[in-house]
Amino acid sequence: VLSEVSQPKKRFAKATVATMVLVCILYILANVAYLCTVPKDLILSNGLDMANNFFGHVFGNETASRVMSGIIAFSIFGNIIVMTFTAARAVKQEIAKEGILPFSLFFARSTTTPYAWVKQRVWPSPSRILEQSPATALFLHWFFAVILAAATSSVSTSIAYLVLVLLYSYTVVGIVGFFVAVGVLYLRYSKRREWTDNLGFKPWGGPTAAIIYSCACAFMIVGVFITPGEESPFSYKTTGVRHYVVPVVGLGMLLLGYAYYLVFAKLIPRWRKEVLVVEREPIIVRQGGRQDGEWVQILEVVEFWWAARQTGKEA
Repeated sequence: VLSEVSQPKKRFAKATVATMVLVCILYILANVAYLCTVPKDLILSNGLDMANNFFGHVFGNETASRVMSGIIAFSIFGNIIVMTFTAARAVKQEIAKEGILPFSLFFARSTTTPYAWVKQRVWPSPSRILEQSPATALFLHWFFAVILAAATSSVSTSIAYLVLVLLYSYTVVGIVGFFVAVGVLYLRYSKRREWTDNLGFKPWGGPTAAIIYSCACAFMIVGVFITPGEESPFSYKTTGVRHYVVPVVGLGMLLLGYAYYLVFAKLIPRWRKEVLVVEREPIIVRQGGRQDGEWVQILEVVEFWWAARQTGKEA
């Protein structure tokens, strides 16, 4: 994905550092403002809605809380847009390019965005690279989003929202984050991989960040099975949902996905006596057609087919 960004080496490094510093500062200032303004009793009784508590307490009326709710909704909408595109482009489309989904070529394709098409028609340029969108992968993402929304449609909107947010946090942030951090540690200390020698740079703090993050994710994965107290905002009395529902569903879906992968990667090749061959050829050009432009990937040609398995004698 980063190969499709304009000047990725320059922009990614600067944007990452600047964004992390800005977010850390804003988070600290927001928590300081909450703790200095909102009374302790209100935090204990309704600690999950700190932003509305803060605005309502500062301005002393319900209108302020409604305005803050609108701001939160707008922020959530922006996050949904980002996560939807990321999940479709960086996850579902990449999985489809490996040929392990039904109708993989359909979900792996990209289409020209309406904005790029209109721009090319109004201001035609033969050297312009038209922006592409993973439209079919977005459709696949929408399909599963509808299934999740339908599965929680029988409960109230507040409970459904809480369950879906916790399910995302547990699976994507907790479980996936844990395996990513452990994978980074494995690559660093595995002598066979020689990953550290090929890095070309030394990250700040060495493996400290990966160790802390993996431990925090491991605690969240296990700790969620502990029954919360009756006064906890995550108790059954408050949410109406048993504490083990979210982790069981999250782990169940991941195990189901792993079972599907085993069937596709192990059982089907044995049954067909063939192996899936995948060829991916990235098309990389100079940005803007300039000789000094950054190398960027404009498209990728993907082909796959089933080939006869070679035995030891044939090899």
